[in-house]
Amino acid sequence: MYPQLFSEIAPNLFQGGTDDLDVIHLAVTNNRKRTDLPFDAIVTMYAWARPADWQVQEFRYGVPDASISDIDLSRLHQAVQFGYDRWKAGDRVLIRCQAGLNRSGLVLALILIKDGATPEDAINLIRTHRGPDALFNLNFANWLIEDGLHFLGMSPSQQVA
Repeated sequence: MYPQLFSEIAPNLFQGGTDDLDVIHLAVTNNRKRTDLPFDAIVTMYAWARPADWQVQEFRYGVPDASISDIDLSRLHQAVQFGYDRWKAGDRVLIRCQAGLNRSGLVLALILIKDGATPEDAINLIRTHRGPDALFNLNFANWLIEDGLHFLGMSPSQQVA
């Protein structure tokens, strides 16, 4: 069973998925302004998600929920930097993918690590607030633990104790 559409992981930092009817290959049935995604900025990691609504900044990089080797790491870094910068600027930021578990968890964990969390603490915080199935893709979770700091150009001394 999927969790709710989105969950607040840290103040103003959310992880979520894409509603089954909110994809680009289905006809639009409603042209009203969306109020169910009350965000200032969105990082979308699911290629078939509809674009963000008016007046919402969006960074889009659709990738498969598979192996870290299937992801262009320079573009992943751009997604993380966009989400982190918007969050630190005070925006309400949603990191989303299809189910709101793995790809969004990968980006959100990297944002938390960039903010000083250990990889393990970032994963645990996400699972506490999003659910135990978050980051069940062990390829992503193990990569975060083994290489997340190096990917961000950080050392263990830059983490919050």
